[in-house]
Amino acid sequence: MNNIKNNLKSGFTVIPNKLIRDKEISDRARLLFIYMASQSNDWKFYNYGLAKAMGYSIETLRKYLNELVYSGWITKIEQERKGGQFGANCYIINEQPIQVSPCRENTDTVKNGHGKSPTHKNKKPNRIKNDSDKNPLIEETKKSNFSRGQPLE
Repeated sequence: MNNIKNNLKSGFTVIPNKLIRDKEISDRARLLFIYMASQSNDWKFYNYGLAKAMGYSIETLRKYLNELVYSGWITKIEQERKGGQFGANCYIINEQPIQVSPCRENTDTVKNGHGKSPTHKNKKPNRIKNDSDKNPLIEETKKSNFSRGQPLE
């Protein structure tokens, strides 16, 4: 029988056991979650720098970020555009997966000309927009993460 003794006393990161045992996400997405969780609360990053640190291409990084977002382990809050430029995104690391209802924009409840209800191909949930009136966590995040330094990518 094998045993393990954990000597970690400091310099470690708390990871939810549910994440470790989640068979729905890939190992690389799990590793990305762990890397992001190990950073400080006011950590700011660009996708290029994070991809380089993880040894991923930008496309691979986006793939695994999206996997974590759609699985609910990370919540992505898109900031409003300013002057036609993309705003920074805020990523909130969740202690358990948060499921966003798969509501689709512009749903059609009227039957089409053939008498059949339309089918929707978009199965992904809508992303959370910056709406601090409806979500106090967004306002708190804006104050703590975007009040200083460079924006997130």
